[in-house]
Amino acid sequence: MRRPAYDRPSRVSVDPPLGRLDSPLHGRDDLIDEIMQPADAGGVHILCGMGGSGKSHVALEIARQARADGRTVWWVQAGRLNSGMREVVSQLGASESQVDQAWAGMISATDLVWRYLNQAQQPWLLIFDSADEPGTLGPTDGVLADGTGWLRRPEAEDGMVLVTTRDGNRSTWGTWSTLHQVRPLDGDAGAQVLIDRAGAQAGDLDDARELARELGGLPLALRAAGNYLRSVNASPVWRGTSTITTFADYRTAVERRFRSPRDAADVDLDESLGLEIVREVDDLSLDLLARRQLQQSRPLLNVLACLSVSPVPYEVVLKPAILAGSPLFEGLTARQRVKVLEGIGDLALVDFDVREDVTDPAFAHVLSLHPLVHAMFRDRDEVREQIAEYHGVVMKLLLAATEGQSPDDSAAWSNWDVLVPHLVEAVREYLVPQRQKHDPETVRRALELTRLTARYLIAIGLPGSAFDILDPIVRGCAAYDHDLDRPQVLALRHELGRTFLERNQPEMADRVLRDVIADRTRVLGSDDPDTLASRHKLTKAIMAQRQWPEAEVELRQIVAAEDQVRGPEHWDTMIVRHSLALAVLAQHRAPEAEEMLHAILEVRYRLWPLNQPETWQARHTLARCMQEQNRLAEAEAELHATLATVEPRHADRSEVLTIRATLAVVLLLDGQVDAAIEVYERLLADRRRLLGATHLDTLQVANALRRLRDGD
Repeated sequence: MRRPAYDRPSRVSVDPPLGRLDSPLHGRDDLIDEIMQPADAGGVHILCGMGGSGKSHVALEIARQARADGRTVWWVQAGRLNSGMREVVSQLGASESQVDQAWAGMISATDLVWRYLNQAQQPWLLIFDSADEPGTLGPTDGVLADGTGWLRRPEAEDGMVLVTTRDGNRSTWGTWSTLHQVRPLDGDAGAQVLIDRAGAQAGDLDDARELARELGGLPLALRAAGNYLRSVNASPVWRGTSTITTFADYRTAVERRFRSPRDAADVDLDESLGLEIVREVDDLSLDLLARRQLQQSRPLLNVLACLSVSPVPYEVVLKPAILAGSPLFEGLTARQRVKVLEGIGDLALVDFDVREDVTDPAFAHVLSLHPLVHAMFRDRDEVREQIAEYHGVVMKLLLAATEGQSPDDSAAWSNWDVLVPHLVEAVREYLVPQRQKHDPETVRRALELTRLTARYLIAIGLPGSAFDILDPIVRGCAAYDHDLDRPQVLALRHELGRTFLERNQPEMADRVLRDVIADRTRVLGSDDPDTLASRHKLTKAIMAQRQWPEAEVELRQIVAAEDQVRGPEHWDTMIVRHSLALAVLAQHRAPEAEEMLHAILEVRYRLWPLNQPETWQARHTLARCMQEQNRLAEAEAELHATLATVEPRHADRSEVLTIRATLAVVLLLDGQVDAAIEVYERLLADRRRLLGATHLDTLQVANALRRLRDGD
């Protein structure tokens, strides 16, 4: 008996919605060619990527080209699989009774569809769009990779299946599927998307390119930004002088919002810039993760958003034991953390990578959050409402990550290079704003992270960066219930004094360090190791002002105290002994200074590797003692031997450049003019590259080289 028309299932369209292709597709030609080339224009292809990456737009362009090539194309929304596939098999010629039996469960609906697909006389393309729950494409009694569900490998060479999904887990899709990552667009392609949407009145190609880069090349955000600018520029209503109307204005607004404190008074990023759809797409990803029993993904992404947008060494930062100790992650296990990381990776919310410039695998394996996703999670209400808990766990995680990583040890510097962006972001975010209540224990951890970060930056020759971090935190210490003579703040003031010293401002360093010494003596005592450290840095400032006798007297007192407090062969004691030798040499007592340096180096060679910067510096001073006594061949040999111990990654350090400058002087004094010119030429090229043509050190080398060439 034939079913009445009103009792039949409603027909759904499986035509590709080509009307959505309302502007040209940019930056995807290689990806489309990879899928559509004759050798591969069959089989199963998976377009995977984060929400908003443009997977469906790529699939639509492939559908358009396939139809133009004579293929039959079906577009099935994953959320309407049953009705969509019923329509596909009906169009393939299945009888109504066959379809009714299959959808009534009397025969297999998936087998019926694929029998007709494999028998089709025309080339075809079947597209499953937004299949973010891959299991729905699989069989009821197995897994998708079995290839017996809605998704199978076509038997006919001219049959092709395309799936768009957020899930990029290779094991999900079976070995018979080919995965294609849909990455963010580069600057040029992103700029074209913006111009297509916003029009020429929003700015030129360069401004569009900069905005595209700022938005991380995410097509969804690019289209939203372009539509926003087009709408504003087309509106007859004047919105005031502060209205964002150009690519440059929009980029400035995004930069300000990305980098502003969380409690800034600006309007939310998505509302003020028309990016609401990006937040909605992120919410869909979170819902999907929750359905996969990965509820911890949300707080983990929130933690990542509290860090810098730079790559995160997840193994050392996201320690399960620390996370589980927070109410945000109660009960989290190491295995669950792996599952969560895999889950957010599968949805392309993060990218995993290995840094080749880092030798420690725990620091080399990193993950990166897309900058716009980072900004959106950073701006979430749930983070604002629980900001104390997030700050607390972030400081614990970061401080634990620094354990065993001395900022003064050059062997650990590549690890510090990975960590520092996150330390700076977290500390500034927590300590600099003065409108929130601070937890004492979290403050303690934040101040220690500040100190360690500053020491690292000073050690690698970036005292200006260290100052930029230290100065606002020291000046604002009252905001988190600390005063200037708290031991932790005294430690920061000490490092602040060092920044002046390293930036050739000895008078300022002298003033700051004398105040620190007075407070440390009162709070800690005159022979406390920290007080002695400040006294030593003060002598450096005194020496920089060429007050050698005063410096020598102070240094001899510090050496005597260090011998008792830390021991005669302690690392810090050896550094003070080197400073004393420098003060003696500066007073033209080279034989006495040389004897001191031999004793220092005997300990250094015995206890530490040759490639330590402190060892280079001691050997450099020894060579200067030899030069002072006119033993030029010995001085040259010592300098060459010292430079031979410098690893390539340290070749640009200021100490190494200074050693090379001394070598040029020694060669010149020894009458080796051509060799001296060669050293000066290489040194000048490096100083121009590192410091610029107008830096004083560069000009000194340039002048010396010019005089040599002129025969002066």
